[in-house]
Amino acid sequence: MLTNIKMHQEKIRNHLKTHLFGKQGFKIRRSVDIENVIVQQEQVQSVERFKDAYVLQEKIGEGAHSVVRKCYKIPKQRSTKSLMPKSIQIYAVKCFRTDDPEIVNTIIHTFNLQRQLQDIPQVCRTYDLFIDQQTKHHYQVIEFCDSPNLEQVYRNLTLRQKQATIKQLAQIISQIHSRGISHRDLKPENILIQTEPNLQIKLIDFGVSKRFKFRDTFTEMWTATGTILYQAPEVFLGGGYDEKVDIWSIGIILYQMLCQTLPFYAETISETIEQITSPEPQFQYSQEFLQLNQVQRDLIKRLLKPYPHQRLSAEEIPLHPWFDQENYVDISSDDMILAQDMILGERTMSNQIGTEITEQQLQNLMDSLEWGRRIHFNQ
Repeated sequence: MLTNIKMHQEKIRNHLKTHLFGKQGFKIRRSVDIENVIVQQEQVQSVERFKDAYVLQEKIGEGAHSVVRKCYKIPKQRSTKSLMPKSIQIYAVKCFRTDDPEIVNTIIHTFNLQRQLQDIPQVCRTYDLFIDQQTKHHYQVIEFCDSPNLEQVYRNLTLRQKQATIKQLAQIISQIHSRGISHRDLKPENILIQTEPNLQIKLIDFGVSKRFKFRDTFTEMWTATGTILYQAPEVFLGGGYDEKVDIWSIGIILYQMLCQTLPFYAETISETIEQITSPEPQFQYSQEFLQLNQVQRDLIKRLLKPYPHQRLSAEEIPLHPWFDQENYVDISSDDMILAQDMILGERTMSNQIGTEITEQQLQNLMDSLEWGRRIHFNQ
């Protein structure tokens, strides 16, 4: 009788083991063994350093806080079954040296932020991050792109290539903004470009990027960061700002590409900031700007609006008629010369009567042509 009861109990235990732990059954380990396993795993993870996984090569660039070098991943030991050697993959690596915990946190934040954009082909990918608290050397392994940056080549681009560059940039920023992230440091040096066989750009350096939206909650950004010559006026005015700072930067880049100079530049930083924050920007009266055709001037003005809510969104930029080849108007046309004379005439008249022509008066003049009605704003 007792034997039958024990057999029945054993049968129930086996059934429970199979139900709870699968066919592998239940293996009993002493607690000390489990602790040893955890310790061993932590030791394996802690000794994983950059030099154990990658080999540094020559320097290829330098940033404000880092040096960029080539590197390649150390191939894992091949099994005897694998006869074909794996090709060596070249990467780039940002090398930091700092013991400042805030900078280290920023490096980690940037890595995590950029990993969320991995599926956008035009964003430079990031792969590994090594934080070495002992040596204070930190390494961020990123995609290696053997292309020049826009600063190096924009003077040699054709008009069509410039159009394609700005259009692609706007489309990339539109995708990034849709993820609730603002780049905050758009400038030609952070845009890699290849022109053959087809023009393609790739966005790099997300070191000061920031999340401004999480789910449906928007958060203003406050830190004055980025590059002064490409910063929007609201960054300097002491209040919060939103993702429209990236739109302003695109406007500066477009102006630089078309005019071969910058719209805001002075001998001192304070004078430059004063130009940027002026409620009525003076670049629109410069000789370089007035030599552009009306369509080009209109797009620049819509991107460099002093008030962020009046600027185009990244999604709206490619809809501007400047990107429509069929509607492109040549600079030498009589209509453009006439429009330029009208602007200069109003500017001269305003000087004679002692009053400054307003931004709205100029905008009304710009919108008087039919193409000026293609984009609408709710004031």
